[in-house]
Parts: sequence; C-alpha cells; structure tokens
Amino acid sequence: MKKLLLGFLAVLLALSVFTEETAKAADDLTGHAYEDEIRELMELGIIEGYNDGTIRPNKEVTRAEFAKMVVQSFELGTAAESASIENAVFTAAATAATLNFKDVLPEKWYYNPIAAAVDAGIIKGYPDNTFKPDELINREQMSTMVSRALTAKGIVINVSETQALGFTDTSTIRNEHKDHVRILSHLGIVTGNKDNSFRPKDSSKRWMVAVVMLRARDEVFPPQNLEFQASAVAADKTTVVKHFDTFAQAKEYVQNNTKVQAVERSNQILWMKQGIVTTNAFTEVYPTDSLKPSTSTFRPYVPANTEMKFIDSTATTVKVELAGKVGYVSSKVVRVIPQQMQKGQSYYEVYGSSLVHKIFNHSTGSYASTGIVGKAPKEFVSGMKYYSWDGATFTNASGAKVAESYQYFNMLPLHTETNYTAEELDKYLQDKFPYYNQTVNGKKWTVSPLVGAGKFFKEMEATHKINALYLLSHAIHESQWGTSKIAQDKFNLFGYGAVDGDAYNRAYAYLSFRESIEDAAIRINKGYQSPTGSYYNGSILGNKGIGMNVRYASDAFWGEKIAGHMFRTDQFLGSKDVNQHKLGYTTTSPLNFRKDPSTSFASLYTLKTSEVPVVIHTETTAASGSLWYEVASEDKAYTKAYVHGNYIKMMPVVQ
Repeated sequence: MKKLLLGFLAVLLALSVFTEETAKAADDLTGHAYEDEIRELMELGIIEGYNDGTIRPNKEVTRAEFAKMVVQSFELGTAAESASIENAVFTAAATAATLNFKDVLPEKWYYNPIAAAVDAGIIKGYPDNTFKPDELINREQMSTMVSRALTAKGIVINVSETQALGFTDTSTIRNEHKDHVRILSHLGIVTGNKDNSFRPKDSSKRWMVAVVMLRARDEVFPPQNLEFQASAVAADKTTVVKHFDTFAQAKEYVQNNTKVQAVERSNQILWMKQGIVTTNAFTEVYPTDSLKPSTSTFRPYVPANTEMKFIDSTATTVKVELAGKVGYVSSKVVRVIPQQMQKGQSYYEVYGSSLVHKIFNHSTGSYASTGIVGKAPKEFVSGMKYYSWDGATFTNASGAKVAESYQYFNMLPLHTETNYTAEELDKYLQDKFPYYNQTVNGKKWTVSPLVGAGKFFKEMEATHKINALYLLSHAIHESQWGTSKIAQDKFNLFGYGAVDGDAYNRAYAYLSFRESIEDAAIRINKGYQSPTGSYYNGSILGNKGIGMNVRYASDAFWGEKIAGHMFRTDQFLGSKDVNQHKLGYTTTSPLNFRKDPSTSFASLYTLKTSEVPVVIHTETTAASGSLWYEVASEDKAYTKAYVHGNYIKMMPVVQ
C-alpha cells in the first residue's frame, strides 16, 4: 500500500452499510486518486459497491457505517446465531447496545455491528443514551474509535511518550479525543491536511476512510517477509526477535529461549509460554483440533470476551480449557494474551458469607459483577481474590489450590421440588422487585409484573417435574423481572425464538405468562432434562462443561447467574431449599441405572454423559455385598433408580 499524504483517522468496516445493497466495483472509481486503496479494501470485503454499480468514493460516512467498518476491518467479530441453538439468548454485546442506546433498535441493520463495537470498548455514545447512527462521523470521533480498536487488538501506545500535536487547529479538538488523535498521529495513521490543519469537526468520505483504514490495518496486520515471528513480550507491546518459515520452528525457538515468550503471525499472538485466552467473537468450542462436530456432546458456544484457560496451540487452532473440559477453537476468533500483557482476570471474592463473581472484560479493561452466586467456601478469606475455570476448583493468585466446593443450586438436578409455596414465591417477586418507580423499557413500574405467577411455576413443577424455584429464577433472568419488551408485549418470559440480531421480531408471542411458562417447561423437559433429549448433559443448570448451560445459552455464566437467583430467593424466604439433598456425580459413561440394586433386570435408562450430578436418597448393600445407591431418577417416568457404588462419587458442596 503506498503511503498517502492526506490523512484523517479511522476505523474500518464494510461500507455496504445499507442492507445487502452491494455489487461489483463500478466505473465511478476508475481513475480516482485513491482507487488502489479502495479496491484493496474491496478485495478484503470491507468496502463494497451499490446495487446500481457505483462505488461512490466521495460519499460521506455515517457513524453507523463507520462502526460497521471498524468491527469488520479489525476482525473484532459479532455475536452470531448458531443453527444448533434451539432458542438463542441475548448476547452481552446486544444487551449492552439495547440498554445504552435508545436509538439503536434490534431490527436495524446496524444493531449487531454497533453492539459488537460497544462490547469491544470502541464506542460509548452520547450522555443522553443515544448513538445517533445516521449522523455523519467527524474526524476526531473516528480517531477515537480507531485508537480504541487498536487497543482492543493489543496495540497499546503510551501517549506520554508521543510527540505533542502540531496541527494549527489542535485547540479545537475536544479534550476527550486529543490523546487518541495524538496516538494516531504518532503512528502516522493521520497526518493532517496540506495546510497542517486537522479539521476535527469535518466529516469524512469513503476514500478518506479507506486511507486511514489501511494504515491502521498495517499496525494490526503488518507485512513480514517470513510468516511467523518469535517475540519478546512486555506489558504494552511485543518485539519481534526472529522470523521463521514455519510455526513449529518459531515455537521450538521460543520454548528454548528465555528472552522470548510468544509466537506471532501478522502481529497476532498464536502461542505463548503462559497466559489466558479470551474470545473476540461468537465462538464454538470443538472436541478435536479439526474444528469439526463429532459424536461428542462437548461442543459449547460462547460470546465475545469469554475467558478460557490456555493449554497449547497450533498455527490455526488453540487448545483451551472451558469449565473444566478441554476443547479447541479457531485462532481467528480468540485473543491469546500472555501473562505479561494481562490487565486483569475474572475472579471470585467473599461478600459477608456469600460468594461474588467479578468478570473482567479484556477489551474495555473493566470489571462487572454477576452479583451473589452462592455461599462462599469456608476456606475463603475476606479481601482475597480466588480464581476458577469451572466455578468449583479455586486457586489463589500464585496458582495454589485453595478449595474444591460446588454451588448447590448450580449442581442441583432440576427435577427436584422446591419447599416454597406459590404464595412464598409471589412474596419474593413482590418484595424484591428492583424497579419500583423506575422507568425500564419505556414504562414506569409501580407494580411487580410477575406477582401472581407463583401458582403457574408450582403448577408446572407438579405437572412436568421441574423445580418451581428454578423456573421463577430463569424467568427473572431472561425477562428482566418481567419488564422486557418481549415479556410485556408478547408474554414471553424465557426468550424463546429471540435470536441474536432480531430478538424482538423473532420472539414467540404467547397469550399469557402461564402459556409462556408451560411452553418453557415442555421444551426444557424434552430437550434438556430427559436422558434421551437432544441437549441433555445432566438436568442441572451447570456451566459450559456440564448441564443445561452447555447448549442452552452462549453466556458462559448463564447457569451460575440463574443459580444465583435461586440462592438469593432461598435466602430471602428462609433457606428452606439449600443443601436439602445429598448430591453425587457419575464417574463413567455410558452408565446404566436399574430398578433394584442388581443387574438381574434390564436397565431403566442409560446416561451417555459422564460427571452427571444425581440426588442420592440412600445407600444399600446388594446380596453380593457390593454398595449401591438409590438415586432420584433422571428419567421422569420413574421416581427412583439404582446405580452401582463404584460409579458414583460424593460431590463436595459448599456448606
């Protein structure tokens, strides 16, 4: 790419921006001063033509168009819909966009790109909670978005070490944009106009955006003579030490050299000695490094900014641990972050006697809390941070194991019954409703909309053998206590049909809350809580390794969050449910469950998944002298079943 004298700044993304109106390159680009640059972006799929055959290189760019370009150009990715998901839930990115920008609606073409840009920490919008997608983007705004995108891709510049801006109109740049303009000027991405002005409030045309975009891409994906690099890693940058033809050569060099810590390709870290992995797009985790589905049930999916444990990698795949299970992901959809570059990491801490989870966003550098998720293990000390990949095995900052303690409601088989009545459940819905006298989704709430649904949750518990406390908690989580537009307009409490990118329009409509609750009970029963169900991984909430969370929702902590609702409800109503059942888990698969403590009869049902939690009723000794357990049946056609004691271990639950 030839260097250009005129510069503005910018970020990237497919500027076909409006719907699918794209076509082949047109004659209006031929002979343009920046034809080569625009055609290069067209080859990358970042800029496309219009249906009438034009490219319109001099057309001005809107804020929504530019947000789309940024996400696509930096390959930040967006949440995607998986065909294997029976009912997609809202991603963190989509939720953020919905809450922050009242003028960015799910049905608009720019909803997903803006949501992805928010999730990556690139855009924040205006103080009145608008984004103004149709306004033309000005140059100082573009500079800030490009600078943040570079940060999201791991390119961090200390502004204090750069030269002060020398534009004749520097004083007209808003303070919140000056550092970002200064960083891009330092990198040569923006160079000002011929008269040495910057004109921060001016809009930019497509050819201008192309110039800045290609310069920024050179920082993220720099050209190299050899494909792979062995690099030294510092807190804010990597330094290439040696180039190699193959990944294997570069990896071997790093493994045997204390001065380098990572293998890179085009400024992307592929392998490291120590660190963590975080997703930068919707990601499926596969059972093998071929990244193809298999008969294995372990193929969960997660949204952007999900942390995973790094195990190993190749030039194209990364071997990770997610919720205690090992899998493989494409290196294109994750960031491999060496320990030296980590700005933070998700952790657990004690709050009183309870456990709180703090989740770190590696794009924005900020923490968010899921709230109280259960009881704190007795080994925990106030003020200390504890780390866990599965929510049960905890280590301290030095990596030493501190405790192995599972949260009861997270591991409780959901065919159990709650001890609470419909009236008690309604009392919780009434007393703990968090939005009294607040405006949520365009309505001021003076009453709790779910009050009265207690009898429906209990009805489904009796009819379908699904825990009413769980159903209540699930509904609270998915419908924002019944205040979501889907809940209010369509009586949809569980998000069924609401796919990413078109949640409201695609969501199913019901005639009442009761009908929504019943439909959810039937679907969950059939797909997730029957040993023969398509998505069965144990009838628990679980995580991305076991339970409903493996395939029900993309959020890696969906199960933990709903279990947290159950725990908080139980605490408020008198702690009648917590630790009422003795829990164990299976140690092998396939595993037969029988009608009595013997193998004299055919099995009642077979579990094809290992490590499935079960409710243990009693122990018994068979005529042969061997130990058997009577357990609550996972197949709801039976109330109990028996399993040989060799294949059950007790689950260490937080007491």
